[in-house]
Amino acid sequence: MRRIIISAVIALSLVAGNAMAESINGRLGLTGKAGFIVPLNDSSINGTTFETSTGFAFGGGLIYGFCNNFAGEVDVTHAPSMNVKIGGIKIAEAQSTDIGLGIQYRIMPGNKLVPFIGIGADFIKGDIDASTLDWTVGGHVNGGIDFFLNKSIAITADFRYLFGAKSDITQNGVKVGKFDPMNVSGTVGIRLFLPEKWSD
Repeated sequence: MRRIIISAVIALSLVAGNAMAESINGRLGLTGKAGFIVPLNDSSINGTTFETSTGFAFGGGLIYGFCNNFAGEVDVTHAPSMNVKIGGIKIAEAQSTDIGLGIQYRIMPGNKLVPFIGIGADFIKGDIDASTLDWTVGGHVNGGIDFFLNKSIAITADFRYLFGAKSDITQNGVKVGKFDPMNVSGTVGIRLFLPEKWSD
């Protein structure tokens, strides 16, 4: 009986240790990700409305745990090639880059599966063939999950809604239209967390 009790205590201690191993408090993480981006609003050039199609997106960033439940994040997402269409006909290609600064609230930070929600500010830049899109500012809300394979590696999934002020489209220095950066995106990737001593 005594042996069973001792074994049970040891087993519970190991489970508790593993459950708490996934906290990122005071730790720096590196993120790489890939997925899709879906523009939500049409834009216009020379008075003609055009649509931008769904495209591939990839990026990465840094995350740092301020405490068990809150983390700061710097995120860069790039969409290298999205079709620009008028009346369903492709007329050009567009690309966009979003640099986001955000705060996460991490739910159940001691578990292997950690849901999170976030909010932040964004700086957005784009280009269309033969045209330039000015920088614009906006914000985002996002949510997702981190699944920890071990203390240092997590698989992550993130869904993000981005909104921002319309940016000017210029050709040869002349304003010819407006681009609306509003979109939703979904990505999956991996986070690599550095050891706590290195973070210190």
